[in-house]
Amino acid sequence: MRPNSLQRNEMKRTGCLIDYRNFLTRLCLTSLVLICYTTSYAQFNLSVRTNLPQPGDSVTKEKVDYVGIYSVGEHTTWDFSGLKTNDLYHIKYDTIDGELIAFDHQKSYRYAVSGDSLLMTGYESQLRSMDYIKPQLYMPYHLSLGETCQAIYKGEGRYSGTHYERVFGTVKTEADAVGTIILSESDTLPNTVCLHSVITESVRLNKDSCLNDSDNLKQVITEHYKWYARGYRYPVFETITSSTYDNLNHVATQQYAYRCPPSIQVALKDSINEEIRLNDYQDRNNVTPKYGDSPSSSTNDSGFTYRIDTNGRLVTITYSLEKTAIIHVLVVDVMGTIHREMQMGNEAGNDYTMQINCTGLRHGQYIIYINVNGTIYHSKIPVK
Repeated sequence: MRPNSLQRNEMKRTGCLIDYRNFLTRLCLTSLVLICYTTSYAQFNLSVRTNLPQPGDSVTKEKVDYVGIYSVGEHTTWDFSGLKTNDLYHIKYDTIDGELIAFDHQKSYRYAVSGDSLLMTGYESQLRSMDYIKPQLYMPYHLSLGETCQAIYKGEGRYSGTHYERVFGTVKTEADAVGTIILSESDTLPNTVCLHSVITESVRLNKDSCLNDSDNLKQVITEHYKWYARGYRYPVFETITSSTYDNLNHVATQQYAYRCPPSIQVALKDSINEEIRLNDYQDRNNVTPKYGDSPSSSTNDSGFTYRIDTNGRLVTITYSLEKTAIIHVLVVDVMGTIHREMQMGNEAGNDYTMQINCTGLRHGQYIIYINVNGTIYHSKIPVK
């Protein structure tokens, strides 16, 4: 399904519609630009040139057991070794009418380039088609450690050919951490950056496109972590947690993890990243990297107990931890908008408290969404 005229006008107005073939032609003209190589443990930055998906690439991801997130900041080590491959997930990239298209076995996704970001303009499957009137910010390539990018999106589509669907959402992406990722005994990759995206979305579904039934809304909260390693175009590891709500009542949570190791990516025709890997190898004086001892693998057992109390517009979360944890908390309304966000790291202990001031929020029900090392908890609270 091609973008409709309303969508294209919006994209042209905002300057986000770029012919992908012309963009790649201009990008290739920069191939003689000097690349500054850092030492093997220095932070690197993502870029369109090194990380934008390429037409013609066929990428295979290994679906593995889900692993929770537990580290942020600098000099981080993530150990994802020992994870069993449960299935394979294939993605093929191509261009059609100047757009970048990603095909998997269930859907096709459409993208456009805007400056140093990749935008999703829509998708299509057997059951659902969606055109983003305001495209979704899929990947900002300019973020450095601690930097954040946030944008709204909205779309219209059809579900099962009989229902009209409208979505409105917000994407917030932050470069959470930099460090070393361990994928296996033979794959330890320094110069890795972790990007953390939080996507909150409200979905309205009706048989009549003119109806505006705000009393029947669904909400979706998705956290998507991507680990990019220097010298590789695609994320070497990803985790996705998606929670669905019906009028703020929790319905289901699904969690996935995917690995795309160097052995898969080096087979791609990618001269830019091949050159980076070669120069890094030479900078190490032609010595193959040593792989150090792996730290203990993380588990999904968060050892987290909590209680939520509300006193007027002050929400207090009292909790205990059996082990060190990163706790990420959101307050989200019926439209999927994030109104409060907090993140804390604590050692094992009892009777920790986190207070959230909801002054300024409208009266009504909200979701308290809590992510503890990748394990998700939910509560619905009233704000009076």
